[in-house]
Amino acid sequence: MSCEFCVGTFFKQKLGRCKQCIGINLILLIGAISLYLYLDISQWLAVQQVALLMFIGVTTILMVLHISAWCFYWLKGSNKA
Repeated sequence: MSCEFCVGTFFKQKLGRCKQCIGINLILLIGAISLYLYLDISQWLAVQQVALLMFIGVTTILMVLHISAWCFYWLKGSNKA
């Protein structure tokens, strides 16, 4: 079941508004960081190491965008577009 923002086609409409998307991103970020911290990635191939670091970077950037958009909408006082 999706919320009214998940039905939207524009990525900009979802940033900071869709709690389901924020939750999924948070779970992905925590999972990737825990893999990085608790596994010995020095034995992985270089491609695998770079892929994990890029995934962590991208999910971190997306989470920062979600949080900043949420703060903007919270300070603005609206949850609608």
